[in-house]
Parts: sequence; C-alpha cells; structure tokens
Amino acid sequence: MLKGWCALKLRHYLNKMKEIIKSMMKKFSFAAVLFAVAMLVAAPVAQATTVSEVQSMITQLKGKVQVITITGKQAETKDRPGLLGQLDGVALTLDQGKFCNSITKVRDFQKKVNDMISAGKLNQDPTLGPTGQELLSDGDAIIAALNELQAQSTGVPCSN
Repeated sequence: MLKGWCALKLRHYLNKMKEIIKSMMKKFSFAAVLFAVAMLVAAPVAQATTVSEVQSMITQLKGKVQVITITGKQAETKDRPGLLGQLDGVALTLDQGKFCNSITKVRDFQKKVNDMISAGKLNQDPTLGPTGQELLSDGDAIIAALNELQAQSTGVPCSN
C-alpha cells in the first residue's frame, strides 16, 4: 500500500513539474518573440548613416540655396556664392573623412544664414519657396548625420 501511494505521489509531483516547465517555456517563448519583434521594429532606426547619404543631404541643401530668394545688392555676387562655397567645403571635408571639421563648416554656414535672416535678406515665407529657417533645419539634420558617422568611425561623436 505504501509503495502504491508513493508511486501515486511521485506521478503527481512529476505532472506538476511538467506543468511548471511548460508554463515557463511559454513565458520564455513569448519573451523571445517579443524581443524579436522589438528588434525588427527598432532596426530601421538603428540603420547606419553613410557618407553618400550625407553627401546627398548636402546636395539637396545646395539645391535650396540655389533657389532661395535672397535680397540685397550682393545677393548673387557674394551671398549665394558664399553659402554654396561653404557647403562645398562641407562636402570636401566629408569626403576626406573629417566629420568633425565638416560639422564646424556646417555651423559656419548656419551662422551666415542666421546673419542673413537677421538682416532680412532671406525668404521666410514658405509659400514662396525655401526659407532661411529651412536651411537651418537641414543644417541640423546634416550635423546629426555627421555626428553619427563620427560615432561609427571612432565610437564617440564630435565634441563641437
């Protein structure tokens, strides 16, 4: 009788253990699936920026500079060529892999744009084409991309 009772208890104990293990496996499986989905969702955000992508951003910004309305006597002789020259400098240092220098050059470009906005030389009406604020925002996006390139290259973003 004791032998039958022990076998019954052992079977009951083993069945309980199986239930616990199945429950834990389901939880682990759910966690693994959830993690995989999270990785898939986050993957596009974590994509690496490339030099050619940043060059494309600079080219697009140059296109806006070429068509933005600039007023004043020196609009076509000094202001527009100066802005375009600054962006050419950004593209050159980018090609040389000098990402932090490129950021400095974008900030110089943004300072010039700010000065021109303050002087009332740049269009600020979005219905009339690109605006000075748009040039500044594009510059910010380029700086962020350059910092990402620097971080990919060295492990840390630029300090400037």
